[in-house]
Amino acid sequence: MAHRATTFILLACTATALLGARASAVQSGGNETLSVDADHIEIQDKTQRALFTGSVRARQGTMTVTSDRAEVLYSASIVDAGGSPPEISQIRASGNVVVTRPDENASGSYAIYDLNKRTITMIGNVVLHRGVNVVRGGRLVINLNSNAASLDAGGSKLGTSKTGGRVTGVFSVPKRTAPTTSATPAPSDNK
Repeated sequence: MAHRATTFILLACTATALLGARASAVQSGGNETLSVDADHIEIQDKTQRALFTGSVRARQGTMTVTSDRAEVLYSASIVDAGGSPPEISQIRASGNVVVTRPDENASGSYAIYDLNKRTITMIGNVVLHRGVNVVRGGRLVINLNSNAASLDAGGSKLGTSKTGGRVTGVFSVPKRTAPTTSATPAPSDNK
């Protein structure tokens, strides 16, 4: 019974330290706090990771990542950190992954959010909506610093694509007015 109580107390302290780590997720270029919540959390401190399962939601600033499961990788053992929260380096989300940002959302089977590089890589039937424009492919890389996105077919090792190995897109074309033709006289050859 004493062993079970000690294990519970250690796990509770570890979870508290990891959840405190969300406040230290300030990375270069992204000054917002990172928070992660889910139905269940399992801390694996020896391997410096936490597994979140069930309706996972990670938020940083105006960006939200939702998924069925997420693995959060951090820099140092919580127990060995001496009370200071570890730095979160990566979130690996899987199952019904959706990344939402203002005027943009992307969905796919799997995503890696690298907090140090400030990139999100998604694979597996990726669909990116930016405004009314929609592109589909196998792999998407979003650079959060430049807001640039790159999409490719992915290939069999990176993920599958319902687009038959090609990237497809549907883009909005702004309504244009027809050019007006005026009866402008032709230049004369009078010299």
